[in-house]
Amino acid sequence: MTDAVRDRDGLRYAVALIEIQGGLVGLWAFLHDLIQTGASVPLTLLPGVLFIGLVLAASVVAGVALWQDRRLGYTLSVPVQLAQVIWFVSAGLTVRISASGWLLADVFLRAPAAGGLVVGWQFDAARKSGYALSLAPREDFTLALNLIALVILVWLGIRLRGLLPFRRVR
Repeated sequence: MTDAVRDRDGLRYAVALIEIQGGLVGLWAFLHDLIQTGASVPLTLLPGVLFIGLVLAASVVAGVALWQDRRLGYTLSVPVQLAQVIWFVSAGLTVRISASGWLLADVFLRAPAAGGLVVGWQFDAARKSGYALSLAPREDFTLALNLIALVILVWLGIRLRGLLPFRRVR
């Protein structure tokens, strides 16, 4: 086995573990929150709740398929990562999905209510859950780019374009 093959497999296993672990942790927190507050979720948030649950479950499926080096893993990982790449907080809606477990690395643009514009970054390694969905009013507007999801998307794009060929199953 060459070093290039081992490196490629190492990246695949790392991404698969991130997706499996992040999806399972997110699903656990999601189901826990749903059991506690399910009856009080406004109907307007129901599509968002279903979408978050679908992304977290798809993350686990994609991670397992990726671990097994199946094309389904690569193909399913793309929409899973796309759903996580941008998150925002606005006056009427907050949306964030992060199936990377307890790890978030972002670059963000924030417009505080007091005026001005803040560009910054954050690395958060101790978060409660992998998602946020809220209609609660916020004074600040934040638009952020999830760097972990972006790096995984670039790697997936390279793999799916054939620059790093798939292993042949015999």
